[in-house]
Amino acid sequence: MKFLYASFVTRTKQYAGILKKVAGQTDGVARLGWDARYVCADGNDVVLCGGEEPESKTIAEGLRWRGRQAATAEKICEFIAEGRYDLVYIKGFLANPYALRIADAAKSANPRCRVIYEIATYPYWGEYRRFFRVDWKRRDARAFAGHLLEAAQHWATAPRMKRSVDALVVFGQPVERLWGIPAVTIDNGVSVDRIEPRDSSGRMPGAAIRLLGVAGTSVAHGYDRVLDGLAQYRKAKPPGGPEVFFDLVGENETVRALRARTAELGLEDAVSFLGYRDSGELALLYNRCDAAVSSLGVYRIGLKWLSPLKSREYCAAGIPFLYAYEDTLPGNATFAMKIPNDPSPVDIAAVVRFVERCRGNPAVSRRERQYAEEHFDWKIIMKRVLLFVGAAGLE
Repeated sequence: MKFLYASFVTRTKQYAGILKKVAGQTDGVARLGWDARYVCADGNDVVLCGGEEPESKTIAEGLRWRGRQAATAEKICEFIAEGRYDLVYIKGFLANPYALRIADAAKSANPRCRVIYEIATYPYWGEYRRFFRVDWKRRDARAFAGHLLEAAQHWATAPRMKRSVDALVVFGQPVERLWGIPAVTIDNGVSVDRIEPRDSSGRMPGAAIRLLGVAGTSVAHGYDRVLDGLAQYRKAKPPGGPEVFFDLVGENETVRALRARTAELGLEDAVSFLGYRDSGELALLYNRCDAAVSSLGVYRIGLKWLSPLKSREYCAAGIPFLYAYEDTLPGNATFAMKIPNDPSPVDIAAVVRFVERCRGNPAVSRRERQYAEEHFDWKIIMKRVLLFVGAAGLE
């Protein structure tokens, strides 16, 4: 059985986490016994990965966004025609004509091919309302027109997706049917065995506490709430209370805004900006830090439900974490602290108590890792997807 993951994700540092997800999902299917490959973009090359040697097809230089999307879709369709896949999985957000073209090509190459379309975040209009607000505030007519075009493409394409798409995979709020197509809501995941478990021994109660945040490109991270909470904690810290530090990984516009906020609050000695870090360097940080921070600002994009990749990695590493959204995590999880999904500063004193409880029980990290193995491994998650569409060949 042959599986192709069709994506437009590029090989750049900015999207390294998303590409890791694409590769992880593909690897999960491969571990179920499929011949599984994925497509990504690398400059002007569209690359087929997962075989003995990567294969590439080149698109023309100098194309604008729409032209690049169309040209990339054309090359993906060529890979599909050559491979005659049994299942094609398309990564997307809104419905769009490029995804529909790929789905049509999959059915044309193999009428029995199952086609799945992934919706990265649902509901999605909260994110687009924020895009429009930001574009308007910045007077960025080009960005506004681009987002308006994407919305128009969605409205024109969504009713036609059902002609070639057998199922939708949704991350976020549970939904059973969308665009007239059956839908399954799943968790984000990780390849658990590729993440080194954290050493939770030797963490002394009362010692300084170090938090870790790994920032992507979204304002949904909400790490400014941690900064505001740190400023309040410092003003009211009781005698003998531990110092709290915050390490931030990443380098983008969101991080630049956090740097400015750190300076404004006078927290330069408490907050460290570490830039990009690879997986090995992140493993060292998981051992160094006491707790990590997942998304705290999803209210800004009109969401309540979320399934962040980074929280799954935290879970696999066995580092306790904070989060502020509805998730499939059990409410009594000792390794996760849920805070309100609103703009309020993080209660750092409560975080200190949470960390001290975790420090006092080294078994917390082991249970967290076990939970990831049982619920968040891509093999488990992708098996559920394949079963949902009635795909054969599962082992």
